[in-house]
Amino acid sequence: MKTIDLHIHTSASDGSYSPRELVDYAVKKKLSAIAITDHDTMKGIEEAMSYIDKLKLPIELIPGMEVSALGMDGVYGTHILAYFIDKTPEERARIITNVEVDLRKSSGTPKEVIKIISAYGGIASLAHPLEYCLSMPEMDQLLGKLASFGLKGVEAIYTTHSDSVIEQLKSIASKYNLIITGGSDFHGTRKPGVDLGNGFGNMRIPYDIVNSMREKTVELI
Repeated sequence: MKTIDLHIHTSASDGSYSPRELVDYAVKKKLSAIAITDHDTMKGIEEAMSYIDKLKLPIELIPGMEVSALGMDGVYGTHILAYFIDKTPEERARIITNVEVDLRKSSGTPKEVIKIISAYGGIASLAHPLEYCLSMPEMDQLLGKLASFGLKGVEAIYTTHSDSVIEQLKSIASKYNLIITGGSDFHGTRKPGVDLGNGFGNMRIPYDIVNSMREKTVELI
């Protein structure tokens, strides 16, 4: 099975691997696709993309970002993963140049963050749902509200999620027509025990998720 990792941090934010080192490690791990999702920045994307293109490496890179948004409904703060899939070099350059600026100028509410991501043709997905310390009924309510703002996915597959949690989140996602995303939240040596693509060792994220993301992107056009 082709596997992926859609939640990764580099030295452009708080990861220990440079974008190039991260790409090399992902190739070594035989991942088919990765998304670099540094905290509130896309500064590592072009370095990684140019490196892949120059060496013609057998891996797909999805530009992304983990956006720190304000809280809502009793949640102190929310993290929204932004994915910009299948963009032309010109579109990618415009996104990297402008999206951070627009987000910094915004109110930072989840509603406005999702609106900005969507305006740039991106997919917004709620990161690490269990970290908000909500019951599943409360998570259902939160995802329903975020979906009404334009959220397109939820990170159901995550390092700390059990099979039971994944299935419950998938059920909620289906209710709101959300896609499933997945990632390890890899930080290199700054998050010991969490490995790229595998989390604590047993996690597998199927490439089919990338196809679902493409289908969702087509819906946005």
